[in-house]
Amino acid sequence: MTPRPSWAGRCAAFDDRVFGAEAWPLAVWEHELGSTAASYRVLVRGGGIAALPEILALGGVSAGVDAEILTLGVAEAARGQGIGGELLDELLEIAWAGGAEQVFLEVRAGEAGAAARHLYGTRGFEIVGERPNYYHGEDALIMRSTLGNREHYNPRH
Repeated sequence: MTPRPSWAGRCAAFDDRVFGAEAWPLAVWEHELGSTAASYRVLVRGGGIAALPEILALGGVSAGVDAEILTLGVAEAARGQGIGGELLDELLEIAWAGGAEQVFLEVRAGEAGAAARHLYGTRGFEIVGERPNYYHGEDALIMRSTLGNREHYNPRH
């Protein structure tokens, strides 16, 4: 589902739980969810008349020919269930449908980013560069997937 601007506080709190020091502050979430320059999606569980749904995963992708996965996080308790891949697939489809020819992202270069790098690799992403000290002292790898790579992956295996 698409989070409304009123979800900014919930998105910021989720982001803080998942990313800690690298989380976006509330003001950034307020701006992003009110903008049309990017698309955001949340995967949720539960909710109802008296309860808000629990955010399991949250991600965003920018618009344009050179799109970027701006954020992609999965709640710790929900990892290893394919939720991150499901959300990544949705974000990639948004990018391709919007005319993207390539999609970029940054991911931790160290051990903490290994699972994410594997996931991205299954979706056609390849390492194309590095950003030293991007994550508070840890390097980031820049990865890219092109429209041509879209034909070579099977996200449902």
